[in-house]
Amino acid sequence: MNLLGLGFVLLFAILIIGFMFLAGRKRSRPAVFREIEAFHSLPQTVSQAVETGRRLHISLGSGSIGGTDTASALAGLTVLDQVSAVATVSDRPPVVTTADGVAALLAQDVLKQVYTRQNALNHYDPASARVAGLSPLSFGAALSTMIKDESVADTILIGSVGQEAVLLTEAGTRANLTTLAGSDDPATQALLFAAADHPLIGEDMFAGGGYIGRLPAHVASLQVQDVVRALIGLTILAGVVLKTLGILP
Repeated sequence: MNLLGLGFVLLFAILIIGFMFLAGRKRSRPAVFREIEAFHSLPQTVSQAVETGRRLHISLGSGSIGGTDTASALAGLTVLDQVSAVATVSDRPPVVTTADGVAALLAQDVLKQVYTRQNALNHYDPASARVAGLSPLSFGAALSTMIKDESVADTILIGSVGQEAVLLTEAGTRANLTTLAGSDDPATQALLFAAADHPLIGEDMFAGGGYIGRLPAHVASLQVQDVVRALIGLTILAGVVLKTLGILP
Protein backbone atom coordinates (compact mmCIF):
# COMPACT_ATOMS: atom_id res chain seq x y z
CA MET A 1 0.00 0.00 0.00
CA ASN A 2 1.41 3.42 -0.97
CA LEU A 3 1.43 6.47 1.27
CA LEU A 4 -1.70 7.94 -0.34
CA GLY A 5 -3.70 4.79 0.29
CA LEU A 6 -2.45 4.57 3.85
CA GLY A 7 -3.46 8.18 4.41
CA PHE A 8 -7.01 7.51 3.24
CA VAL A 9 -7.26 4.47 5.53
CA LEU A 10 -6.09 6.48 8.54
CA LEU A 11 -8.45 9.33 7.70
CA PHE A 12 -11.38 6.93 7.42
CA ALA A 13 -10.46 5.32 10.76
CA ILE A 14 -10.30 8.72 12.46
CA LEU A 15 -13.68 9.61 10.95
CA ILE A 16 -15.37 6.45 12.27
CA ILE A 17 -13.80 6.63 15.74
CA GLY A 18 -14.64 10.31 16.09
CA PHE A 19 -18.22 9.76 14.95
CA MET A 20 -18.78 6.92 17.44
CA PHE A 21 -17.26 8.92 20.28
CA LEU A 22 -19.22 12.11 19.65
CA ALA A 23 -22.50 10.35 18.93
CA GLY A 24 -22.34 8.39 22.16
CA ARG A 25 -21.18 11.19 24.42
CA LYS A 26 -23.79 12.85 26.65
CA ARG A 27 -23.67 16.61 26.59
CA SER A 28 -24.57 19.07 29.30
CA ARG A 29 -24.81 21.83 26.71
CA PRO A 30 -26.06 21.70 23.12
CA ALA A 31 -23.47 21.88 20.36
CA VAL A 32 -22.82 25.33 18.94
CA PHE A 33 -22.65 25.72 15.17
CA ARG A 34 -22.22 28.71 12.94
CA GLU A 35 -25.53 30.20 11.89
CA ILE A 36 -26.93 29.19 8.50
CA GLU A 37 -29.57 31.78 7.66
CA ALA A 38 -31.63 29.38 5.53
CA PHE A 39 -32.08 26.87 8.37
CA HIS A 40 -32.57 29.66 10.91
CA SER A 41 -35.60 30.94 8.97
CA LEU A 42 -36.96 27.46 8.20
CA PRO A 43 -39.33 27.20 11.23
CA GLN A 44 -40.96 30.49 10.19
CA THR A 45 -41.33 29.18 6.64
CA VAL A 46 -43.04 25.99 7.80
CA SER A 47 -45.28 27.83 10.28
CA GLN A 48 -46.37 30.23 7.56
CA ALA A 49 -47.51 27.34 5.38
CA VAL A 50 -49.46 25.75 8.25
CA GLU A 51 -51.11 28.98 9.36
CA THR A 52 -52.25 29.98 5.89
CA GLY A 53 -53.84 26.56 5.29
CA ARG A 54 -51.77 25.94 2.16
CA ARG A 55 -49.32 23.19 1.30
CA LEU A 56 -45.58 23.13 1.89
CA HIS A 57 -43.69 21.93 -1.17
CA ILE A 58 -40.53 19.90 -0.58
CA SER A 59 -38.53 18.90 -3.65
CA LEU A 60 -35.73 16.33 -3.72
CA GLY A 61 -34.44 17.58 -7.05
CA SER A 62 -34.01 15.78 -10.35
CA GLY A 63 -31.23 13.42 -9.20
CA SER A 64 -31.58 9.67 -8.74
CA ILE A 65 -30.93 7.18 -5.96
CA GLY A 66 -28.10 4.74 -6.69
CA GLY A 67 -25.83 7.08 -8.61
CA THR A 68 -23.65 10.07 -7.90
CA ASP A 69 -26.73 12.01 -6.77
CA THR A 70 -27.54 9.64 -3.89
CA ALA A 71 -26.03 11.78 -1.13
CA SER A 72 -27.97 14.85 -2.26
CA ALA A 73 -31.25 12.93 -2.39
CA LEU A 74 -30.66 11.49 1.09
CA ALA A 75 -29.98 15.01 2.39
CA GLY A 76 -33.35 16.05 1.04
CA LEU A 77 -35.04 13.05 2.66
CA THR A 78 -33.48 13.96 6.01
CA VAL A 79 -34.90 17.47 5.82
CA LEU A 80 -38.25 16.01 4.72
CA ASP A 81 -38.39 13.83 7.83
CA GLN A 82 -37.65 16.77 10.13
CA VAL A 83 -39.91 19.33 8.46
CA SER A 84 -42.93 17.14 7.69
CA ALA A 85 -43.34 16.34 11.40
CA VAL A 86 -44.65 19.90 11.80
CA ALA A 87 -46.24 20.38 8.38
CA THR A 88 -48.45 17.28 8.65
CA VAL A 89 -50.56 18.90 11.39
CA SER A 90 -52.02 21.17 8.71
CA ASP A 91 -55.25 20.41 6.89
CA ARG A 92 -53.19 20.47 3.70
CA PRO A 93 -50.28 18.02 4.09
CA PRO A 94 -46.94 18.71 2.39
CA VAL A 95 -46.35 17.69 -1.21
CA VAL A 96 -43.03 16.08 -2.18
CA THR A 97 -41.69 16.02 -5.74
CA THR A 98 -38.77 14.29 -7.39
CA ALA A 99 -37.68 13.06 -10.82
CA ASP A 100 -36.72 9.57 -9.65
CA GLY A 101 -39.09 6.70 -8.87
CA VAL A 102 -36.92 5.24 -6.10
CA ALA A 103 -36.63 8.62 -4.39
CA ALA A 104 -40.42 9.00 -4.58
CA LEU A 105 -40.91 5.62 -2.87
CA LEU A 106 -38.46 6.59 -0.13
CA ALA A 107 -40.27 9.91 0.33
CA GLN A 108 -43.57 8.05 0.67
CA ASP A 109 -42.01 5.83 3.33
CA VAL A 110 -40.67 8.86 5.23
CA LEU A 111 -44.10 10.51 5.22
CA LYS A 112 -45.73 7.27 6.35
CA GLN A 113 -43.32 6.98 9.27
CA VAL A 114 -44.03 10.58 10.28
CA TYR A 115 -47.80 9.99 10.27
CA THR A 116 -47.30 6.76 12.22
CA ARG A 117 -45.28 8.54 14.92
CA GLN A 118 -48.07 11.10 15.23
CA ASN A 119 -50.82 8.43 15.38
CA ALA A 120 -52.42 9.96 12.30
CA LEU A 121 -51.83 7.23 9.72
CA ASN A 122 -55.42 7.58 8.48
CA HIS A 123 -54.45 11.01 7.08
CA TYR A 124 -51.49 9.64 5.12
CA ASP A 125 -51.82 9.99 1.35
CA PRO A 126 -49.18 8.17 -0.77
CA ALA A 127 -49.88 10.58 -3.63
CA SER A 128 -48.34 13.38 -1.57
CA ALA A 129 -44.92 12.15 -2.77
CA ARG A 130 -44.77 11.86 -6.54
CA VAL A 131 -42.60 11.92 -9.65
CA ALA A 132 -43.12 15.31 -11.27
CA GLY A 133 -41.06 14.64 -14.40
CA LEU A 134 -38.52 12.12 -15.61
CA SER A 135 -36.15 14.60 -17.25
CA PRO A 136 -34.65 17.76 -15.76
CA LEU A 137 -36.57 20.00 -18.19
CA SER A 138 -39.94 18.31 -17.68
CA PHE A 139 -39.30 18.26 -13.92
CA GLY A 140 -38.67 22.02 -13.80
CA ALA A 141 -41.66 22.77 -16.02
CA ALA A 142 -43.96 20.62 -13.87
CA LEU A 143 -42.85 22.35 -10.68
CA SER A 144 -43.47 25.80 -12.13
CA THR A 145 -47.14 24.96 -12.79
CA MET A 146 -47.67 22.82 -9.68
CA ILE A 147 -47.18 25.81 -7.37
CA LYS A 148 -50.52 27.22 -8.49
CA ASP A 149 -52.36 23.92 -8.96
CA GLU A 150 -51.51 22.58 -5.48
CA SER A 151 -51.96 25.91 -3.64
CA VAL A 152 -48.36 25.87 -2.43
CA ALA A 153 -47.35 28.33 0.29
CA ASP A 154 -43.55 27.89 0.34
CA THR A 155 -40.95 25.68 -1.33
CA ILE A 156 -37.94 23.79 0.03
CA LEU A 157 -35.62 22.43 -2.65
CA ILE A 158 -32.72 20.27 -1.45
CA GLY A 159 -31.14 17.79 -3.82
CA SER A 160 -29.29 17.38 -7.06
CA VAL A 161 -30.76 19.88 -9.48
CA GLY A 162 -29.46 21.80 -12.46
CA GLN A 163 -30.43 25.01 -14.17
CA GLU A 164 -34.08 23.89 -14.27
CA ALA A 165 -34.25 25.11 -10.66
CA VAL A 166 -34.58 28.63 -12.07
CA LEU A 167 -38.02 27.70 -13.40
CA LEU A 168 -39.13 26.87 -9.87
CA THR A 169 -37.65 29.96 -8.22
CA GLU A 170 -39.07 32.23 -10.93
CA ALA A 171 -42.54 30.72 -10.47
CA GLY A 172 -42.21 31.20 -6.72
CA THR A 173 -41.24 34.83 -7.18
CA ARG A 174 -44.29 35.48 -9.38
CA ALA A 175 -46.52 33.85 -6.75
CA ASN A 176 -44.83 35.75 -3.90
CA LEU A 177 -43.65 32.53 -2.24
CA THR A 178 -40.59 31.93 -0.05
CA THR A 179 -38.04 29.56 -1.56
CA LEU A 180 -35.27 27.76 0.34
CA ALA A 181 -33.00 25.97 -2.11
CA GLY A 182 -29.70 24.11 -2.22
CA SER A 183 -27.96 22.02 -4.86
CA ASP A 184 -24.76 19.99 -5.15
CA ASP A 185 -23.93 21.66 -8.48
CA PRO A 186 -21.68 24.75 -8.13
CA ALA A 187 -23.17 26.47 -11.20
CA THR A 188 -26.70 25.94 -9.88
CA GLN A 189 -25.63 27.24 -6.47
CA ALA A 190 -24.63 30.51 -8.13
CA LEU A 191 -28.05 30.75 -9.80
CA LEU A 192 -29.90 29.94 -6.58
CA PHE A 193 -27.83 32.50 -4.67
CA ALA A 194 -29.35 35.15 -6.90
CA ALA A 195 -32.83 33.68 -7.39
CA ALA A 196 -33.77 31.92 -4.10
CA ASP A 197 -34.87 33.75 -0.95
CA HIS A 198 -32.77 31.47 1.28
CA PRO A 199 -29.97 29.75 -0.67
CA LEU A 200 -27.78 26.99 0.74
CA ILE A 201 -24.13 27.32 -0.30
CA GLY A 202 -21.57 24.53 -0.56
CA GLU A 203 -22.03 21.63 1.82
CA ASP A 204 -24.65 23.51 3.89
CA MET A 205 -27.37 21.41 2.25
CA PHE A 206 -25.96 18.30 3.96
CA ALA A 207 -26.19 19.88 7.44
CA GLY A 208 -29.98 19.93 7.66
CA GLY A 209 -30.26 16.98 10.05
CA GLY A 210 -27.88 18.57 12.54
CA TYR A 211 -29.38 22.04 12.38
CA ILE A 212 -33.09 21.14 12.32
CA GLY A 213 -33.53 17.98 14.36
CA ARG A 214 -30.35 18.16 16.47
CA LEU A 215 -30.20 14.37 16.47
CA PRO A 216 -26.97 13.08 18.12
CA ALA A 217 -25.82 11.20 15.02
CA HIS A 218 -26.23 14.26 12.77
CA VAL A 219 -24.59 16.59 15.27
CA ALA A 220 -21.65 14.20 15.67
CA SER A 221 -21.32 13.98 11.89
CA LEU A 222 -20.93 17.75 11.59
CA GLN A 223 -18.38 17.87 14.39
CA VAL A 224 -16.33 15.05 12.87
CA GLN A 225 -16.35 16.86 9.53
CA ASP A 226 -14.90 19.94 11.22
CA VAL A 227 -12.17 17.83 12.84
CA VAL A 228 -11.31 16.17 9.52
CA ARG A 229 -11.15 19.55 7.78
CA ALA A 230 -8.69 20.76 10.42
CA LEU A 231 -6.57 17.63 10.04
CA ILE A 232 -6.49 17.97 6.26
CA GLY A 233 -5.51 21.62 6.54
CA LEU A 234 -2.70 20.83 9.01
CA THR A 235 -1.49 18.01 6.76
CA ILE A 236 -1.32 20.35 3.77
CA LEU A 237 0.57 22.97 5.77
CA ALA A 238 2.99 20.33 7.08
CA GLY A 239 3.57 19.09 3.55
CA VAL A 240 4.31 22.61 2.32
CA VAL A 241 6.82 23.18 5.15
CA LEU A 242 8.55 19.84 4.58
CA LYS A 243 8.67 20.46 0.85
CA THR A 244 10.14 23.93 1.39
CA LEU A 245 12.83 22.55 3.70
CA GLY A 246 13.70 19.88 1.15
CA ILE A 247 12.76 17.00 3.41
CA LEU A 248 10.12 15.72 0.96
CA PRO A 249 11.21 14.93 -2.59
